[in-house]
Amino acid sequence: MHLFQRKHLIFWILLVIAVSRLFHFGNIVDEPHAWRQYDTKQYIEGYYYDGNSFLEPSVCWMGGHETLVLEFPLPEYIIAQLYSVFGPELWVARTFFMVFFLLTCLYLFKALKVIFDDWVPELATIIFGFTPLSIFYSRAIHIDFFALFFAFAMLYYLLIAIKHQKMSSFWIALAFSIVAFVEKAPYVFYLAFPLLVFAVQQKQLLWILKRAIFFVIPIVGLFAWNNFAIHTNSNIPDWYFIPGFNKFTEMTYWYFGTWEQRMNSEFTLRILGRLKDEILGLTGMIVFGVGLLFYKKQSTYWFVMSWLFGAFIYAFIFFNLNIHHNYYQIPFIAPFAIIAAMGIQKVVQLFTGKGLKVQLVSALSVVLIYVGLSINYAEENYYVQNTEFESIAKMLKQHTKRDDLVVFSYGGLTPQCPLILQPAQRKGWSIPQEFLMKFIIESLRKDGNATKLAIVYDGYFSGELKTFFEAQTNKKGLEINKEGRTFYICDLKQ
Repeated sequence: MHLFQRKHLIFWILLVIAVSRLFHFGNIVDEPHAWRQYDTKQYIEGYYYDGNSFLEPSVCWMGGHETLVLEFPLPEYIIAQLYSVFGPELWVARTFFMVFFLLTCLYLFKALKVIFDDWVPELATIIFGFTPLSIFYSRAIHIDFFALFFAFAMLYYLLIAIKHQKMSSFWIALAFSIVAFVEKAPYVFYLAFPLLVFAVQQKQLLWILKRAIFFVIPIVGLFAWNNFAIHTNSNIPDWYFIPGFNKFTEMTYWYFGTWEQRMNSEFTLRILGRLKDEILGLTGMIVFGVGLLFYKKQSTYWFVMSWLFGAFIYAFIFFNLNIHHNYYQIPFIAPFAIIAAMGIQKVVQLFTGKGLKVQLVSALSVVLIYVGLSINYAEENYYVQNTEFESIAKMLKQHTKRDDLVVFSYGGLTPQCPLILQPAQRKGWSIPQEFLMKFIIESLRKDGNATKLAIVYDGYFSGELKTFFEAQTNKKGLEINKEGRTFYICDLKQ
């Protein structure tokens, strides 16, 4: 029976979280943000199939050039090595990312045990594990929880270092911070707020400030990696004739956005709406409000408030990213989960004197309602498969060879879109249909060695595009649906 003691409860919590993910462990990349997952998948397959070096991660939408540095590709490189052992199956990648999500949960729990002496660590870990965002992205082909693991491990060891003036823990924290910063710096820096509050509470502010100089190391590492990325991406051919083409050498506009965006209430409400729907839900909002207003105002409370404040500072700085992608709200999950757990703890305290069973039932009831509503939200809003895109990718794969370079066009799919090329395991260029013209196709044939042209079109072409297509060789038209949507493909005359 010792396995059911409180000290082992975290094991059962993590086990339940892990098992709950297995219902969506399939071999198809699903929405939301499938494009982001396909880019990660391409990094992995570039290492596995093409034998790229660690510093040469590849995308599928830059023709034969391939190499594009978007992020520090440590998780993708490790997964490629795992493919060599277990085979190139998506469940291997899903398992890898889920394991790091569970480790993220574990280090959140360990960090909270340093701060709290009640049931908040266990309750917060459950809520963290079952927010809709966590449910989906913890098993997605997605790096964010991998990065957050290193951030939370850094947090835990710094809390231990500050509390006990323990240099060994400080050095471990520094090691984790180096990976965390190069992997995803926006998910790390804001943790300085709760750490400084904790140092003040422990009367160790001077102790940590004297050693803060060592955190120049991860910052230098981040700048070194960014400079390497800019230098590498500057070697991308200047295909200026493709509207919307981007060499990813100047990205500040994309990270930070504009001041006008911050003054636009529509964008702010969009982000707040996601925090409400994709993290808290109705039950979470209620207990969040209880925790925010009624939890005892002591050192633990202000530690969490500073964490929440840091998360909002993060969102304000990286505002454009938070507008466009729901996964950039992931840094909010932990402080929201903790405050909601504080609310549940407060609710349980209302039943003090009525027996342990009554308290456990009250806590468990709230948790189960929250978990149930979160799973329901995830089932209704996530795990969407684009069957049409999948069938088009299958057609493209069947009618091309692996070494073909394909000029592909379908609707408004942008030049940075992997949604067809990657599942087809082909490389090439994605050209929005409104910009598809002879000049661009011919330029990519001459400058990029394009060998195939593939177009998804409703009906048949007209004008210049019709003349150009009919002049090519090995032309085919394959019906996609009864409404006349057709997959056209041909060889480009060399």
